[in-house]
Order: sequence, then structure tokens, then C-alpha cells
Amino acid sequence: MDTALSNGDFLLDSRNKLIQVEGYNELLQQVLIRLCVKKGSFVYDRNLGSNLYKLDVNSQDINNKALSIIKESLSDMPEILVKRVYTEIENSGDKLNIDILLSINGEEKDVVIKI
Repeated sequence: MDTALSNGDFLLDSRNKLIQVEGYNELLQQVLIRLCVKKGSFVYDRNLGSNLYKLDVNSQDINNKALSIIKESLSDMPEILVKRVYTEIENSGDKLNIDILLSINGEEKDVVIKI
């Protein structure tokens, strides 16, 4: 069980109590944290996170590079399978959208990470 997060802050219920997540939603939250946090930036666990922020939008084969980084970031989560990765460049290279199709304990979920 974990505390629910949204936009970097704790989610509260109508009584201002922390909302808990578990099961599928907890795994999804852990995946999103691992992919959005810059690897090495979390002082309590320097291995947490990903190197997606290092992707060069002009590099050849960016989809496969993103796929490799994502798989590495989630390698210690056996219940997560990365099925597909698609990248899209926005604003002439200012932004990179990474669309990821995951299987979480057999249930598919499409998530988009913006870099």
C-alpha cells in the first residue's frame, strides 16, 4: 500500500486524509514515478528513476532507445511488461511525448510521459 500522488503532491479525501492506493493502481503509480524521476536525483535511492530525460530528440531510432531506457528502469518490476513505445516530437524538438503500452499483471494500460 502506498500514498496516492497527483502532480507531485499527496491526494487527500474530503476529510483531508491521505488517500491510499494498492494493487494495480499502486503498481501504475510506481511505474510513473520510475519513469518521470531523473535517475540519480532522489537522494534516498540514486538508482530510482530513468534516463529518459537524456534522450536526444534528433537521434536515429529514438523509439528503440526509449524502449531500452524504459525496460531498464522497470527491470526490477516483474509484473510489468513493456509492450510498445512510440515517441512524438513537439514544438520542433522542445518537447518529447513518449506513449507507452504496458501490461500490468496482464492488464494493458497506455501511459504518456512528457519530457
